[in-house]
Amino acid sequence: MKPRPLHFLPVAAWLLGAPLAGMGCSSAAAPPGARTRPPPLVGVTKAEARDVPVEIHAPVDLRPLASADVGAKTLGYLDAVLADRGDKVRKGQILALVRPSDLPDQLAAARGTLASAQAGAALARTSFDRAKALAPTAVVSQQELQQAQGGLAAAEAAEEGARAQIAALAVRLGETRIESPLSGVVAQRRLDPGTLVGPTAGTGAIMTVVRVDTLRVFVTINEHDLRGVGVGNTAHVEVDALPGRRFGGKVVRLAPTFDPTTRTLEAEVQIDNSSGELRPGMCGRGSILIETHPGAVVVPATAIQFNDKQAYVFVVQGDTAARRELTLGVDGGNWLEVKHGLAAGEEVVTAGAEGLSNGAKVRASRGVDPYTGAKADASPAGKPGATGTAHN
Repeated sequence: MKPRPLHFLPVAAWLLGAPLAGMGCSSAAAPPGARTRPPPLVGVTKAEARDVPVEIHAPVDLRPLASADVGAKTLGYLDAVLADRGDKVRKGQILALVRPSDLPDQLAAARGTLASAQAGAALARTSFDRAKALAPTAVVSQQELQQAQGGLAAAEAAEEGARAQIAALAVRLGETRIESPLSGVVAQRRLDPGTLVGPTAGTGAIMTVVRVDTLRVFVTINEHDLRGVGVGNTAHVEVDALPGRRFGGKVVRLAPTFDPTTRTLEAEVQIDNSSGELRPGMCGRGSILIETHPGAVVVPATAIQFNDKQAYVFVVQGDTAARRELTLGVDGGNWLEVKHGLAAGEEVVTAGAEGLSNGAKVRASRGVDPYTGAKADASPAGKPGATGTAHN
């Protein structure tokens, strides 16, 4: 066999070396004009300094300031109902009439008894006057005079008893006109005319009247939140039926003891409802102001990240994001107070922080939501007047 010509070796070497040379070029700088990936786009906003109210929050339901069940004290049939559910009534207004079963007959008999007692008293008075006049002449003995005096006293007592009986029956007869015990509104009407009513009828109340010009709520307070709560503290209520509205009030009293089962205490808050917008039974959230942190630093909740229970944010300085660990304070739901680690005016990442590392290059988007492109709210606290509770 003849040996292979040597002039093929350089070609084989070139073929073998071409890939190696290409691989060697991968570590070299990119040629001019090549496209590079830009830094990630993040949404940023400035940390804000403002007064932060610290409040206790609890779910509540609105209750009337006063409530009274109106019933009949006299046995009889309900003759008329003069008010219905939703009607406004005033104290002393007649709400219903009861037709008594036997009171008119009892009153007539009592008047007859009074007339008889009055006649007896008149006769006894005449007998006593005659005996008193004849006693000095010895025509009437001292014993007869004393008997006449005793007869007069007994007759007068019988007359007074008959008068008292008539007065008692008159009061009972007046109770057939059922009056409102307070000014308010009829919350419930339970009975109709023709129903037998009275203390022994077993029918219960005819209607319920409530006072709603002032409402009250009871805010539940835990033991560790009691400090700073007292009579006179400012409070407010937000109800589900009227979103975005706040109704102010004051703490008027505190329960003297804690519930041994729940270890909670109730604070009563009274809310002015002269406008009539609120109604008993509405559900909402009650809040009591404990204290205010002046000039606190506030950031949106979307800016806060957590790692092993440590809170941190990314602060944008130029085109670089720096990780900053924080100590948090009040939690306002959509914002948080920063006690340490951040100054007012510093820009923090609120969107796009996932995957960022300390010192990463970023492109900051200010005033625009990077997810939707809509104009973003410039205030970290959202709507003005937002409040919160201490962050644990």
